[in-house]
Amino acid sequence: MEALATAEKERARQEEISKLQNETCFIGHPFGVGIVSFKYMMGSVTSYGFSAIFIYYLYAAAPQGLGLTQLEASQFITLDIALGSIFGTIGSYMADRVFGNRRAYRFCAITAPMYYFSFAIPNVGMLGLILYCVIGYVNSAIAGSSLYSLLGKLYEQGDKRRDGAFSVIYVLSNIGSMCPVVIGGIALVAGYQVTFFILGVIGALGSIVYLILEKRAFGPLGMEPDDPLPPAERKKAVALLIAFFLAFGSVLYLLFRYNVLTITSFANIISVFTLILPVIYFIYILRSKKITEKERKRLPFLIPMYISSAFAMMVWYQATTILSIYAETSVNLVFFGHRVAPSIYMTIQAFFAIGIGTLCAGIWSKMGRHQPSAAWKMGFGTMCYGLGTLLMILPFQLYAPGVKVSPFWLIGFYLIVIIGEAISYPSGNAAASALAPVAFSTQMMTVWGFSGTAGANLSTLASNFYHEGSESLYFLGIGGSTLLVGLVLVLFSKRLAKGMGLSEGAEAA
Repeated sequence: MEALATAEKERARQEEISKLQNETCFIGHPFGVGIVSFKYMMGSVTSYGFSAIFIYYLYAAAPQGLGLTQLEASQFITLDIALGSIFGTIGSYMADRVFGNRRAYRFCAITAPMYYFSFAIPNVGMLGLILYCVIGYVNSAIAGSSLYSLLGKLYEQGDKRRDGAFSVIYVLSNIGSMCPVVIGGIALVAGYQVTFFILGVIGALGSIVYLILEKRAFGPLGMEPDDPLPPAERKKAVALLIAFFLAFGSVLYLLFRYNVLTITSFANIISVFTLILPVIYFIYILRSKKITEKERKRLPFLIPMYISSAFAMMVWYQATTILSIYAETSVNLVFFGHRVAPSIYMTIQAFFAIGIGTLCAGIWSKMGRHQPSAAWKMGFGTMCYGLGTLLMILPFQLYAPGVKVSPFWLIGFYLIVIIGEAISYPSGNAAASALAPVAFSTQMMTVWGFSGTAGANLSTLASNFYHEGSESLYFLGIGGSTLLVGLVLVLFSKRLAKGMGLSEGAEAA
């Protein structure tokens, strides 16, 4: 009788999952895609708004800011991204084996707004930065890439709508990313603390909506780990996680307290480590007995796309660090007689992303199975990143140091780069989701996400060679190498698409 009852519960569970996966109520996609899209949209409002002012807050003089040097501020941002990815690897493991995606991300949704509020405390200084790091890294170490994994669970294997879902999220999240010009304006008028508080409120709103509707959106999906540890080992894993955080925090405090480490030296160490870590993790997944032979054969063909994505993201993090400083110090920010915040460029790129992303989604939908492969899209998009960077050589060649240049140089850079992003970014995520082994669904998305971290780390390492007066050579090296990597991927795209077992039109986004 007990076995029959268990079988009946499982049958009912599978029927509910099938019903959720076959919904078309959100522009042809399951209802859950709408909830994930809204969460990403609100998250992009806060993250883009935060990114637009964070670097300026870091190097602004105290008490308005933290008083770091511009180089330290740039390197801290990429260091923060790298550490978040390292802890995200732990979090994806914990989600797959201990908590399950839903419970893990629920914790993250509750606590995430707090790291914006941590900077809103008047005269909080470095304590706010410490709180931000603690909350952010704990969240990463619990949830990892759970939200991306939940999105993938909304589709059955072979459902062609999966790829379109990543394009939908890309476009909608960029609607939220149009806010930096507003956030930058608020920071100019009301100060950083007020602005951080507003970002925390927006983040809390996104979390509240998600928490209210998550049960309707996902039903039983993601409630249990995909590859659960025995109950006793789950408790042990949680205890080890807590012990690790305490030990890591204590050691790090002592090393900085006694000047053994600086932001620059620590950033360089972590950059090298996080370039190696995904290689180790990828080998671990490939050698696992939990994946099928078919999964094992297909995964290596994702590596060239990973490398291409890393170079593209290296360019992107130049935009959020070196070029953000350039926008404030060397670009004419007077529009129609009014000075605007340098964060306006984050909003301009968001407009480009929405328009070009929508256009690309429409083109791929129109072309159907005749559209290019994900490998071709990734390669061509990466070439655009390289071309955008090479464009930035011109203002350094044409104008003397100290001359305020036209804003159209940066606008041109963003236009070319966003064309590349709109073509390549959704395709890479969709391909990684489609190729992720069942036992490593969340962890595989984290490994793929390391391509962004690798790009941030390459940017950190490259910034050591950035010196005033050598900008042209600096951007030539970055842009030329990125263009070459993208070209190689385009040339071998058909072979890669065949190896991944995805037809020319099956994995597009």
